[in-house]
Amino acid sequence: MNRKSLLNQLELAYAPLTAYEFATIKDDLLVEKALEKASLYLIAQRPVITFENVIPDTTAYQLNFEIHQRGNSNILRCQLPFDQELFDLMKDNVVDVAFNYLDRDIKQEKPPFGNIHGFSLVRHTLKGKEFIIWFSPEKLLQNWWKGLITCKVQGDWKSLTNYIVHYVGKATKQSILKRLTGHSTFQDILSLEAPVTKKQLPANEIVILPFEFRDNLQIQSFGKNGNLKDMVESLQEKNYPDQEKIFLDAEKALIKAMQPSYNKELFNNYPVSKDGLYSENYDAISYTFIDPIVLTYTEGEIRGGSTYIGGDAILILNNKEFKLVKHQ
Repeated sequence: MNRKSLLNQLELAYAPLTAYEFATIKDDLLVEKALEKASLYLIAQRPVITFENVIPDTTAYQLNFEIHQRGNSNILRCQLPFDQELFDLMKDNVVDVAFNYLDRDIKQEKPPFGNIHGFSLVRHTLKGKEFIIWFSPEKLLQNWWKGLITCKVQGDWKSLTNYIVHYVGKATKQSILKRLTGHSTFQDILSLEAPVTKKQLPANEIVILPFEFRDNLQIQSFGKNGNLKDMVESLQEKNYPDQEKIFLDAEKALIKAMQPSYNKELFNNYPVSKDGLYSENYDAISYTFIDPIVLTYTEGEIRGGSTYIGGDAILILNNKEFKLVKHQ
């Protein structure tokens, strides 16, 4: 008996971006390049996250700080060493730290610094000052759990990666940055959603989560009467559906699973579709997230995983059965 399955792993292509951060980097070519493989995104919300008690430590050549989230009692205590490969520092480089304050009207001249939504590292060279990297709290944590930076993080950091989902969207014909510039639903969410915590701007709570596929693993087995041509094409990966088709299907699967309030089309007939994977006749299709995030919606939540296996799985069986399988 011939069987065919497709296992899809969704991964954050970039750290979650607040609406404020999106407005400041939407024309950044480096960010656009980082997102070039991302064609699926969520618009979600969480309480404001800031850097607090920030103290540059010149003796240890590192930055000491805490990460706080409004309404969350968990505090993360962190140490970010400057001397690491990603920062590409020479032995005698001096590093400056530039802060982006949540409230720019409050002047802070001496450490500890606080109420910071982002900071940049800048190195001194013979040619002048050069930008190294910028971090928001979420970008720092995402870079850390992916192993891109070295950082000591103490505390329940996973409690800061919970997101209330408002909208699921795709951007298969243009980049996510261009798609969301002037996006009417994005503007509606910013205008209509009340802050999770009092006296906060929605622009600091509404976030964009961009996703790409880490892997699309197709598994095929053939019975005694299996077609030799199909077997060869399977080994050569010639019979894989293209990425756009999988993104279109993933969008429908996520919308059906979470029923976000700002999506007008909820795809209640999915997996039946004209532009998804219905015509491919898979025996099983799964979608999992392989970042340690929690996506909350009215009827429940989808938990991502921190390993290659992923977390909870959206599962479609025999082009009919649709269910969410919780990761044990």
